[in-house]
Amino acid sequence: MKTPSASRFVACLVPTLSLLSASAAAMQDPSAPPPPVGDQPAPAPIEAMPPPPPPPPPPPPAPAMLPPPPLAEAAPASTQPLAGFSDQTAFLRSPDNEFVLFPNGRLHSDFYAFKTDSGAPKPPNNSFVLRRARAELAGWIGPWFYFSIAGDFAVGAPAGANPIAQTNSATTDDFVAIAPHGDLAILQVGQYDAPFTPENRTSDKYFDFIERSITVRAFGIPSNKEQGAMVHGILPNKAFYYSLGVFNGDGQNYRNVDNKFDLMGRGWVAPLFLGPEILRSVTVGGSFWLGYRTNALPVPTQTTMGGYAFLTPRWNNAAMGTTAASTYELHQSRDMQLYAFEVNAPIAHKYGARWELVWKRQMPFNVDDVTGGKTPTPVPGSDGGKVDGYSTYVEGWIWAIGDDKIVGDPGLQLPGRFKKFGVKPPQPGLMIAARFEHLNETVTMYPMSATLPGVANVAGVTKVTSFQLGANYWHSRRFRGSFNYVLNSFSGDNVNIVKLKTEQEFLFRLAIAL
Repeated sequence: MKTPSASRFVACLVPTLSLLSASAAAMQDPSAPPPPVGDQPAPAPIEAMPPPPPPPPPPPPAPAMLPPPPLAEAAPASTQPLAGFSDQTAFLRSPDNEFVLFPNGRLHSDFYAFKTDSGAPKPPNNSFVLRRARAELAGWIGPWFYFSIAGDFAVGAPAGANPIAQTNSATTDDFVAIAPHGDLAILQVGQYDAPFTPENRTSDKYFDFIERSITVRAFGIPSNKEQGAMVHGILPNKAFYYSLGVFNGDGQNYRNVDNKFDLMGRGWVAPLFLGPEILRSVTVGGSFWLGYRTNALPVPTQTTMGGYAFLTPRWNNAAMGTTAASTYELHQSRDMQLYAFEVNAPIAHKYGARWELVWKRQMPFNVDDVTGGKTPTPVPGSDGGKVDGYSTYVEGWIWAIGDDKIVGDPGLQLPGRFKKFGVKPPQPGLMIAARFEHLNETVTMYPMSATLPGVANVAGVTKVTSFQLGANYWHSRRFRGSFNYVLNSFSGDNVNIVKLKTEQEFLFRLAIAL
């Protein structure tokens, strides 16, 4: 028989064991609702919570702030400027670039001062000189046809008696060119700097010195410009340049004097064009000039850079008995041969050196009577003579400010082109150059001409040794201020040269080249 205490203990133990059993089952099945405690009703099932809303999409990335492309690439040709300055070059064009004009010009305003040894022949007066004043227009008609028209208001007709007169004393570079293959092959017809030596084919806008050297200007090719036709061109990688032409051979603004034509050419190679970048512009080349004359123009007077004459192929004969004095002049005749060699070595566009050598032989020439400006007439009993010799120079330079890209490659004068509109800020530059040159030539009179009175004024050996120092300040390639110091030393055995000792020149220039 159970006692009341035991009955109450059992009654309490049964619900407790039921509760523990339900809790253990809930721990094994987490999804099962917990059991009711005591007599409490089971709680209502919990409804599933809706999923959270997706996060908002990230904002789109901000566009990259890139600089606007150049105008030439951002806009078609039809929307680019029709006139203005492109990379410092003035232009005027049609919307389709069928007609492109480059109006330009140049002005060289100089001052020359001279100093000679006492007793030496008097040099030119110290003077301000308007050396060049040119109006020029160049351009393209279609993609093939290029032209240049230029006149110089600072040039006058030369003095002296000549077989014929100049056709026009004021024209300079006037030609038409056809370039169907770009710069690879260009046919050029008209008047322009002849293709003989690199310095002669360098525009006077961009000389290293105020004027060309004695080697080129006085001895090699005094005429500078010739009328004729040539083909010239350069490979795209600038490994090879060539030029070959046929010319009147009588100089600037002269029609053919003697119905003979000259053959002239020049070329160079860049042996290191596949080598290091700083040496790729080094070139080695040469020139030739072959001609034949028949009592043509006078043998040119030879002068220094400032215009001091040291060899004049003309003399006055005052020993003719009772007759009036006569004037004799040497005139070109028969064979003429000139050969030149060149090395141009720019390094990294900052400094470099150049060497040129010209060898010349002209034989024979005539001795003509030009008394009173009459038509040249051979002097009776004269058999003429010959000129032969050589001249050379070596030059070094350095760009203390800027580099040689301001003025471009020397000796080419390829047609300028309008490819696209561009803006390039002006670049300043300061170039320092030094040049040493030596001339050695002989005028030999044949036996009969050697007996003419006064012939010793031109016959014999002429030697000139010259040292030149120059400085050029550039503001872009359009303005230049230059100073040159020149020291010339003369020697030889003709009557005029023995009077000369040394001569100094101080040359200044302010120049505009549009």
